[in-house]
Amino acid sequence: MPMPNKGVVDPELKSALDALREGIAAAAPAAKLQQLQQQVDAIDIKLANKHSADVIGPSFSEKLQSNEDFARLIRDRKGTARLNISGKDLADFERKTTITSAAVGQMTTGVLQIDRIPGITAEARQVLKVRDLLDAQPTSMQVVDFVRVSTPMAIASPVVEASTKPENTVTFTSISEKVRTIATWIPATKQILDDFVELNSFISSTLPYYVNLAEEIQLLSGDGTGENLHGLIPQATAFNTALLVPVAGWNKIDIVGRAIQQITAAKELDPTFVILHPNDWFGMRLLKDSFGRYILGDPQTNVRPSLFGLDVVYTTSIASGTFLIGSGSPIASQIRDRMEMQVEVSTEHQDYFVKNLVAVRAEKRLVLITKRPASYVSGTFTTSPAS
Repeated sequence: MPMPNKGVVDPELKSALDALREGIAAAAPAAKLQQLQQQVDAIDIKLANKHSADVIGPSFSEKLQSNEDFARLIRDRKGTARLNISGKDLADFERKTTITSAAVGQMTTGVLQIDRIPGITAEARQVLKVRDLLDAQPTSMQVVDFVRVSTPMAIASPVVEASTKPENTVTFTSISEKVRTIATWIPATKQILDDFVELNSFISSTLPYYVNLAEEIQLLSGDGTGENLHGLIPQATAFNTALLVPVAGWNKIDIVGRAIQQITAAKELDPTFVILHPNDWFGMRLLKDSFGRYILGDPQTNVRPSLFGLDVVYTTSIASGTFLIGSGSPIASQIRDRMEMQVEVSTEHQDYFVKNLVAVRAEKRLVLITKRPASYVSGTFTTSPAS
């Protein structure tokens, strides 16, 4: 059966409906007439909708997905895509301004989501190495005493049978070192620590680092005055430059070798490490012979930095041009820890409680005991007159 034209009712059906209305008006009572009239009106509406309704087609998003020009534009990020838009599809283009990153919230909280890397990137930090070179033991006291031989015994001698043996003597000195505190703190609001979790962990890890950095510098260079530790360099024996031979000339490697010679000639403990500034170490590492070969080995060889069997520890905690050679044996020196690293958070500071402020503090307590100062030699690199 052919479909009638859109919006036109079949003449035969219209004639039948008109006849039905006339019959109802003549024979039916008023109540029945009203009910039948409602049924007829409902039939008219359905017929009108059936003939005039739009055919449901694909959505606008489906059209985009199936359009080859648009797919190529997304893939190549250039070119032109042509779309035929009509009817209700125009409602999807109510925005009249150009869509840009700023319009949807670039660099701020907006429509676009952001890819945020968790945590906080810390500043450049050197690797702390000096403590690992020394022996460390705990202590429960505020002052640590130790006894050192100040005048050693004389060497024994052969004696005649039945004769009096020579008497020997020895003297001792008592040395005391006081436990020192190294600490730092930073104020912060309670709200920011609660809301910014990364900041809380950053502070908790950063404050101890700077306490440990101060400790490393004190272990090397503390002068023992006030609340400073008595470091290794101030107590070390000065390098004897007379051991260098001007005629033959020398370089930095020769100076290290002569310093080792000085320690062993003094009958002290054999050294185990050399502490250098990175500038001095790489100045040695890059030395070449007359054939252009690296003296300390092929740079492609992954070897532990060492000189004359001693571990080379390079760090910016020691001044450039300065060196320290010594032993990590507890007989030579020892760290005594009174309190290991502690990080505390408190509102008990001035008016911090009423202001919702907190103080974050990191601290540790320790003392350095140098029992054999002559087991350490320190000095500066000099220029060879023959070079």
